[in-house]
Formats: sequence, C-alpha cells, structure tokens
Amino acid sequence: MKLSLTSALFIAASWLLTVGGLQAGTDIKDTSVTPEVAPSTDQPISQELSVDTSWTGRSTMKQGSATVGGVSSMNSDFNYVVSPQIKDGFLLRFGFDWERNSFGLYPGASLPNTLQSTSAIIGADWAASDKIIIRAELHPGIYSDFVNVTGSDFDAPLQVGGTYLYSKDLQFIFGIQIDLKSSIPIIGIPGVRWQFADEWVLSLIPPKPQIQYSVNNSLTLYVGSEILGGTYHLNDSFGTNHGQPNFNGNIAEYAEVRVGAGVTWKFIPTMSLDVSGGYVPYRNFTIHPDQVGFDVNNQSFHNNISHGAPYAEVGIKGEF
Repeated sequence: MKLSLTSALFIAASWLLTVGGLQAGTDIKDTSVTPEVAPSTDQPISQELSVDTSWTGRSTMKQGSATVGGVSSMNSDFNYVVSPQIKDGFLLRFGFDWERNSFGLYPGASLPNTLQSTSAIIGADWAASDKIIIRAELHPGIYSDFVNVTGSDFDAPLQVGGTYLYSKDLQFIFGIQIDLKSSIPIIGIPGVRWQFADEWVLSLIPPKPQIQYSVNNSLTLYVGSEILGGTYHLNDSFGTNHGQPNFNGNIAEYAEVRVGAGVTWKFIPTMSLDVSGGYVPYRNFTIHPDQVGFDVNNQSFHNNISHGAPYAEVGIKGEF
C-alpha cells in the first residue's frame, strides 16, 4: 500500500489522540513513511511475502457540511520481496507490490469505485554501523483507477528509513517519503519500538502502531491502530463521467484510519496468520489537480468520527 503524504500528517496527529487509550505500533506493511528495517542476515538470499484482505463497512460521507451518502470498501494487498546479501551488512531488495481498493458508493457519487496500484520494489538495506541500519526503497509503477492507463498514471514514490539500535529492547526509527504526486511531496515521521517487559512491546511505528502482548513464542495479542491510504491518478474522463468535469485527470488521495485489536499466530516458524477487527472512525477522499504541492482547489469527502464503520482484516506473512 502506498501511504499518502496528506494521510501521514493525520496519522501523526492521530497518535497523540489515541495512544493513551489503545495504541502503539510494529510491523510496517508494504510501503510506508517509516519503513521497518532489520539488521543484515547470515542468509545469502532472504524472502518476504505478505498477503492480506480487509472489509470496511458503510460510513456516511460528507462533502463540506453536506451529507452525500454512504461508502464501504474492500482492500487487498500482495507484497513479495527477495533480498540477496551482497556483502556483510548490505542487502539489495527487489520485489513486487499490488494493492486494490474497491468501494461501494452511494448513487451519483463523484468518487472512483476502484483505486489500485501495481509497482516494482527496488531498494537496499545497509548496516551503517553496529547501531544504525538504513533502508531505501523506490516503488515505480502505476497508481490510478486503471481506466485508460496512460503515462500520467506512473508514479515512483521513494521511502528512506533509518533505525538506531539503542539497545536490544529499545530502537528509534525515522522515515521520510517523497512523492511528487501527493499534495504534500515530502514528509518525515519518527517512531520508536520499546520492549518494556518480557511479554510486552510498545511499538509506535506508523502506519500500524500497536501495543503487543506475547502469550507464547507462537501467539501475540495486540491493540492498536492502522492506516490505509494512497495517492492515485484519475483518468482524463473521470470528472465528465461523474458530473464533475473539473475532476478530469486529477489526483485522488485516500485515507482510512482504523482502531482495533487482533491476534498474530506463527503457525510455522516462517509463517504467521494475522486476524484483526475494530472501528474506522475516519476515512477521507481528497481530489486535487495533478501537480506538485498543495492546491487550494481540492475537494474533500469525509465522515464524522461518530459516523464511522466496523472493519475486519486477515493476512498471512512469511519470512524465509
């Protein structure tokens, strides 16, 4: 999933509002503002695989102060990365990511019913020292509604993240994302992972902050939040076909904020199953011209927190 930069700003604010009640974070799922980075491995080639799908119920959307109708969604994602070790402390990363957001829309909605991306993953992990690990990834691909795909649908967001290993129990993380399609082209977000007790981990890493409790070596319970979102190009006839000619060829940025609980079960040493559910207090579509930087002519469709919806998610992750 490609996290939109506008969404990332909301994420940072949502931490402050929610972490006292529920949240903290770990495990970054595909592309993110603060990519999770890990020390180099003794394996000559390592692999990562994640597949997940989720459903979000219908929430009542508003355009400005006017209520316009309900929106539901399905999100699916597939991510695969292979990492050959070039030398001690340096790994390359090559892979593929596919994500699809399908929306159930109200009649006459001037919103896309599908936003999806297909991208390559090109990057590297580098242990700059015993304490500092750096990851850089470029994600060139198509990010659009996949109607009449053209060169305008191409994007290549860049994420760079670093981890400072203060101790085996405490790590500090910082990430930056550059995406010239977004209304905010550059943004940076910090994070921290702290194992404050044998069974407890506080992991404040967007877009999936959590507090985790390890029942045993195979089973982990958690509460937290999660952010879905991305930046996508709309086709040149989208606005005309939806009664909003000014939306033709525009950018749609989507954000969905979740709070809930889940369980991760490592059913074999290299594979885990994750099941979670909860509430979506906020989702937002922002449509703006295809240009670098913020534009005052954007249109926003959002729901009030009290008009959110339930969600359920299931996924499988493997590391080989």
